[in-house]
Amino acid sequence: PSQRPLTRASPWRQRPPPQPSSLLPLPPLLLPLPPPLLPLLALPPPPLQPQQQLTTAFESTEVGLFWDYENLSVARSHDAADISNRLRALSLRFGRLVERRVYHDPSKVSSVAPNDRSRLDSAGFTLVDCPTRNEKETVDKKIIVDVMHFAITRISRAQAVCVVLMTNDGDYAYMLSRLRDLQVKVVVVYLAGHAADALLHACDHAFSWRADVLMVGEGGNEGGSPEPPVATAAHAAAANSRAKASAKAKRLESGQSGGAKAEKQRLRRWAERQVAGGARQ
Repeated sequence: PSQRPLTRASPWRQRPPPQPSSLLPLPPLLLPLPPPLLPLLALPPPPLQPQQQLTTAFESTEVGLFWDYENLSVARSHDAADISNRLRALSLRFGRLVERRVYHDPSKVSSVAPNDRSRLDSAGFTLVDCPTRNEKETVDKKIIVDVMHFAITRISRAQAVCVVLMTNDGDYAYMLSRLRDLQVKVVVVYLAGHAADALLHACDHAFSWRADVLMVGEGGNEGGSPEPPVATAAHAAAANSRAKASAKAKRLESGQSGGAKAEKQRLRRWAERQVAGGARQ
């Protein structure tokens, strides 16, 4: 018998046939990119400009300030809080100041005065007492250990580091030289005419305690620039030698040693040669 044709299609026959997975529409973020854009994605990011590189290196450098108070002390005519602000401004020229320590022996007359002790503590300094043990000073030993610990812990994590050391003692020259071997920037704050030449030759930059921090010019007058120029080790050593020669000439003029006239002339000629050499530099 003949079957009657269907007058209406079944609902399942109206559905579209399933599409293969390769033909499914992709989400907008996964659509293939046009050929002209593909080489652009393979290019490396553009290099930083020199100014951007300097800014990045400066912001990542951590600075530690270590103060040998027995060598450089604050006179009664100066405010310890004001000196702290000037030291902060000087240190921030090399990076972020993350450590500030003052080393002193409380049993000595040259130790930190009570008023200065309170002001330095309020300014953020860590005061480290270094009492004498068995007639041996411990200031230099603690400074060496703390400076090396500060530098090596940051070098181990690839952190740029700068050490600012305030002293006149030449015994720190070896430590500073080894730190420079590890690419640690070393800055020394010294008292002109009293610092060891080996200390100044072992640093990257040097600042005068009287001229650059206390802002005291010649003759004890207040002066100087609020932002002193960064002096190299060679210039600092030459200035220190000239200050020593000038101080010795003054002592000879006052008749404190024999053969004053001949020695004074010799020192004067030597000082003139130093001045001429500094001018050529």
